[in-house]
Amino acid sequence: MTKEYELFCEMQSEYRSFVKLNYIPLHNHLYTLNEDIFAASFLQAIQLNTREALQQILHEEYPGIYSFDILKPDFCNQLLEEVMWFEAWCEKQQITINRPNSMNNYGAVLDDFGFDSFLNGLMAEYISPLSTLLFNDVGGDSLDEHHGFVVEYKMGKDESLDFHADDSDVTCNVCLGREFTAGTIYFNGLLCRMCQQSSYSSFPLTQEQVEIEHKLGRALLHRGLHRHGAYEITSGERYNLILWCRSNQYRRQDNTGECPEWCDNKVEVPKV
Repeated sequence: MTKEYELFCEMQSEYRSFVKLNYIPLHNHLYTLNEDIFAASFLQAIQLNTREALQQILHEEYPGIYSFDILKPDFCNQLLEEVMWFEAWCEKQQITINRPNSMNNYGAVLDDFGFDSFLNGLMAEYISPLSTLLFNDVGGDSLDEHHGFVVEYKMGKDESLDFHADDSDVTCNVCLGREFTAGTIYFNGLLCRMCQQSSYSSFPLTQEQVEIEHKLGRALLHRGLHRHGAYEITSGERYNLILWCRSNQYRRQDNTGECPEWCDNKVEVPKV
């Protein structure tokens, strides 16, 4: 662990401690994970937890990309209200809002203001059954760490999202609304971590052209390394709840120097 990373962790801990002591939530009930927030079809499938029940709610948009209804509209709206309440509080307190990542200039990290337990439960109890079924080859069956945040797209703010791969093993992306046009998400190529570092990693792969429209309360589930982006929004505003899920067990595995079967390049990389 580098000194820079240690300093970052220390500053993050101090930031969250200050928020915990001083921030008064708008909707206290949101911070406790409750099954009432889920769409009925999703909740029933998770409760049954059989291959047949889980597969029944999944729509395969393209190999390796799945969509399903997950959150009720009321919860989506209240979560947005909470995020905006937190942003207004930060402005009043004159403290910086930690943005979700290096690509999104708007939005907030949910763990910063008390949603860490909620998101960990969401991952462990509700996303893991699906990721175990679909993505056990990239640690989907041993998820144990998350990074959760809400992103905002609006005219004059972030209007699109560049082509990239996530720093996750499995990503869950849920549309929270609101009214908007365009801004579809597109996928174009799945590369393993070795090939992500290659000179051709920034280029789309012509054999895969997938575009998916966002729908309120509906989730997209895919490998974090499945490269994607979002086209420009043309009106309104759209918010998404993003949950990056990671498996430390999977990431600690030895690197064999070969591409996994799911990598679009399937080339051998010399061992170092």
